[in-house]
Amino acid sequence: MSSFNRRTVISMAMALTGCGFQPAYDTQGMRQIVGKISYDTPNSRDLYALRNQLERRLGYAASAQFGLSYSTSISSRSAAVSINGQAYRSQIIGTARYALRNLDTQKVITSGSVKAFAGYAPTGSTTSAQAASRDAKARLMTQLGDLIAEDIIFYFGENTL
Repeated sequence: MSSFNRRTVISMAMALTGCGFQPAYDTQGMRQIVGKISYDTPNSRDLYALRNQLERRLGYAASAQFGLSYSTSISSRSAAVSINGQAYRSQIIGTARYALRNLDTQKVITSGSVKAFAGYAPTGSTTSAQAASRDAKARLMTQLGDLIAEDIIFYFGENTL
């Protein structure tokens, strides 16, 4: 890195610290929750992908303090249809409901619902259309996992236990 770039980065960092900037993932909320959650056992490919994303974002603990329950509902629709009725673009819309509970008291600490969508092109062979649909569902589960993690991190950032 040239000295100009180094000076620019250092001066930007100093300016941000002066304005009260606080990194999103270096918060009290992150310290309270990361690595302290156990998750419900998934019973489908979609829930398995969702749980994996939640573990990536929030960590996992064998002897956890919190338990996270979740469920999803998924629907699909054609987003771009030709005159003859062939779908050129499809959307998968997903809603995930979650509840985080204290494992000692079984009291629900926070709960909520998040919604996202992913698109794909179902054109080509049956095999490629199925692969595109599976990939879109995996991307959708990643999005839903990120949204749930953000909700939980925000909750713990605002509420100290």
